[in-house]
Amino acid sequence: MKAATIFGAVLACFAFTAAATSAQSSKPPVFWIDMAGTAKKHPDFVYFTANAGGQVHSIKWTGWGTKRAVGKGIYHDSSPSFPGKVDREGPARIVAWKPVKCVPAFGNRKGKTIRVYSKAVLRQKNGKGKHRWVNIDGYTGIGACK
Repeated sequence: MKAATIFGAVLACFAFTAAATSAQSSKPPVFWIDMAGTAKKHPDFVYFTANAGGQVHSIKWTGWGTKRAVGKGIYHDSSPSFPGKVDREGPARIVAWKPVKCVPAFGNRKGKTIRVYSKAVLRQKNGKGKHRWVNIDGYTGIGACK
């Protein structure tokens, strides 16, 4: 009798775990949509201009697809140098959160239901030996959503 009760409790735990896992996996995957409309999961490269300019490359993500993802990479500015230009080159961090449902109006996921992060910030050098946080919400792909 005692063994049957324990077996029943273990079986109920497995059933609950399976239900919770399938509920989580039913959400659409999270993508980052670049300016050209290319949607990628955990991108290793994010750029902030159409041509030369700021970008973060060699990004390694933790928590991608969850409520909060953190990417660590290298910030690089490929635009021409000029006198007085602030040097922001170096280690960078992107923190993205609040994934929302999205149906892109263009690009490689056009018309498909996905999720994108609606909030994001970039931590980069400020040129004075310290760091600054910059709002990059507009670069997550949220603007491509219908």
